Amino acid sequence: MTSSARQKCSATSTVGDGGLASSSHPPPTERRVLISVIAVTTSGVLPVFLFGGLAVQIAADLGLSPAAKGQVVAGYFGLSALTSAWSGRLTERFGSSRLMRSAALVGATSSFGVATARSALWLMIAVAIGGLANAFAQPAANALVVRSIPKARQGFALGIKQAAIPTATLLAGLAVPTVALTVGWRWAFAAAGGGALAALALTPTVYRPVSHQRRAIGTISGPLLRPLLVLSLGVGLGSAMANILGAFITSTAVVAGLGPGAAGLLLAAGSALGLSLRVGSGWMADRRGHGHVTAVAVMLFGGAVGVLGIASGMTGAVVIGTLLAFGSGWSWPGVFNLAVVNNYPSTPAAATGVTQTGSYTGGALGPLAMGAMVQQWGYPWAWLVVAFLALASGAVMLVGRALLAGLPDAHRTTAATSASA
Repeated sequence: MTSSARQKCSATSTVGDGGLASSSHPPPTERRVLISVIAVTTSGVLPVFLFGGLAVQIAADLGLSPAAKGQVVAGYFGLSALTSAWSGRLTERFGSSRLMRSAALVGATSSFGVATARSALWLMIAVAIGGLANAFAQPAANALVVRSIPKARQGFALGIKQAAIPTATLLAGLAVPTVALTVGWRWAFAAAGGGALAALALTPTVYRPVSHQRRAIGTISGPLLRPLLVLSLGVGLGSAMANILGAFITSTAVVAGLGPGAAGLLLAAGSALGLSLRVGSGWMADRRGHGHVTAVAVMLFGGAVGVLGIASGMTGAVVIGTLLAFGSGWSWPGVFNLAVVNNYPSTPAAATGVTQTGSYTGGALGPLAMGAMVQQWGYPWAWLVVAFLALASGAVMLVGRALLAGLPDAHRTTAATSASA
């Protein structure tokens, strides 16, 4: 076969991530993939965590009560929960590139909407729109990592991708003294909208074998669904704890005696620690090769200890507890997603779409309940309930681990991946 004939054959043997046959786009580099996934996922989560970091200033401007703060966060994660599984199926059918670009565009709409909010209702709707961006971004980014990064580095890559949330809270914490207390909180959201548009431009067009395109759209049912449902419950409880941290820690720190600027810096410090440990835990998971769900449970138990420090209400204990809660209680999502995609290698977007439904449900109900509990009982008792949620999450994860171990080896790419649970 001539060189030109081989090139023609190659051009027709691949299918674009969105379903279009072409050879004009070379495969993206690992660096391009990693930059795009963290940019897009950050643009999807930034509206809600920026709201959490700037809640004191926003509440003063728009007259939000603690319960209303919880309702804003709940609306975001509620829409994410309703659309996550659907988004996973869309990703399996149309490809990660299209869904990631959609996520960036919707994220920009959400951030610009918050920046122009003049009422609590407008604010709630704008933040909720960001939940749709989040639902689009997460399964699509997971699929892009699994299909573009070698297996031996997927834990590290997923850890970087999951660093989007602590990156968002880090930016939110830094935005308090640098933006909110200087030029106003609205400019922070305007900058977030511009960042989302930049993420749109960074998303690569990915091409994959025709066999992937001909696969069913990713519906998971029967015995294969049962472990995912249990893990969805576990990740929901853990996410309730994690998202409460992001949404309420600055308000709690102010009540404990820190100034607004110092509270924002505490949020930034906790987020930076969570960011580094998410990447580090993914790197360690690649080298460990097994026991991922057990590691997740241990991290959640550590997060519960940190939350108990926050519940004490003492300034020093709140600071130390915040760092431990962020460092341990926020470092597990990348390792968790690695366990899921290892056990569901043919449908990574659909599988993580199911588990993310639990994550978003917990993210919605947790802050909503926290706002009501703070208003009724005060911060210390509310944080004690959050510590219990973290403990329960770790216990449910161990149940999910046992169910994953019972999956047939034929379901996985190789029998060796059964150790991923």
